[in-house]
Parts: sequence; structure tokens; C-alpha cells
Amino acid sequence: MDTDSTKKAKTATEGDAATEAKSVQDQVLDAIKRSQEATLQVVGTWSENVAKMVHNLPELPKLPIPDALTKPGELSDQFFEFAQKLMKSQQEFAKKLIDALPGHDKTEG
Repeated sequence: MDTDSTKKAKTATEGDAATEAKSVQDQVLDAIKRSQEATLQVVGTWSENVAKMVHNLPELPKLPIPDALTKPGELSDQFFEFAQKLMKSQQEFAKKLIDALPGHDKTEG
């Protein structure tokens, strides 16, 4: 087998593997999104039902909560900003690690 046909076969195999990996990733993300939607529906229904029950309960004493506490939405934003920075750092590390492996052709893109 000559070098050109070997490269073509390797490229075809890599393309097939990349296509398959993307398909699996898309399926996983789709399943996660469907699970999230189902969870939101359950929590929404639960919240509505709890609100109906709580409406009939006597009023409880108010607990003082400092205004200095971070709001839940802000905590969520902070967490995901950190997670994005962490993922970017890990991606850069993985690329550098691959570049450091023996036999890795640094001229390929």
C-alpha cells in the first residue's frame, strides 16, 4: 500500500470515527435536555401544589435573612462561569499533552 492510499484510508477512518463520536455526543446531549425538561415539569407541578397547600397553613414567623447573602441566580452564574473556565483550562491542557506525545506531528492542525 503506498503512502497516499494509506493517508486516504486513515483519513476516511478518522472521518467515520469523528462522525460517530459526534452522533453519540448529540444523542447524549439530547437525552440530557429531555431529562432537564422533564425535571422542570415535575418541579413546576410540585411547586404549584406546595403553594396551594401552604396557602392554607397559618403564617410562620419570618426569619431574618441578611441581604448580603448571594442570590441563588447569582450563585448559579458564578458556578457556571467557574465551570467554563475550568473546562477551557482542561481543553488547553489536553491539547498541550497531545502535542507532547511522541510521534505527534505538530504540523497537522
